[in-house]
Amino acid sequence: MPGLPVRPAGPQDADELLRLRVAVLDNAQLTDEWRSTFRDDMRERLGSDPSLLAYVVPADARTLASCAIGIVYRGYRGPTHPGGLWGRVHTVVTDPSQRRRGHARAATSALIEALKDAGCGSIELRATEAGAPLYHSLGFGPLDGYMTLRPGPEGWVR
Repeated sequence: MPGLPVRPAGPQDADELLRLRVAVLDNAQLTDEWRSTFRDDMRERLGSDPSLLAYVVPADARTLASCAIGIVYRGYRGPTHPGGLWGRVHTVVTDPSQRRRGHARAATSALIEALKDAGCGSIELRATEAGAPLYHSLGFGPLDGYMTLRPGPEGWVR
């Protein structure tokens, strides 16, 4: 929506980014160590590490309504990635009290433009069912064949 006060996130937003990030994760698996590591990483890197990009929509002077956090990755160069860079949208979340006002769209659009400006040859994300309509409307589509392997309690699993 035009006129929303989207801005780049800075180290001062770390606590609010943590609050919003926790809202979309399974609290049972979030330890105090995970929380402090995430918050400290945001404080250290936002504004100084060009590979970490985040955009926020403030709700007021102290709290955030929404955020979109992404990473610029370096891979190998190719015809569609002449600089060898690709982006990933890692987190998009809006405070439940602020939903349906265009905040996620505004923050995500700003992040996408920043990833493009950083030279990313492609941008990917993993969509929830609730978020998929927003991402489709921003031009994202499915990519067949994408698979993942992650560590779990029983070893590496799909």
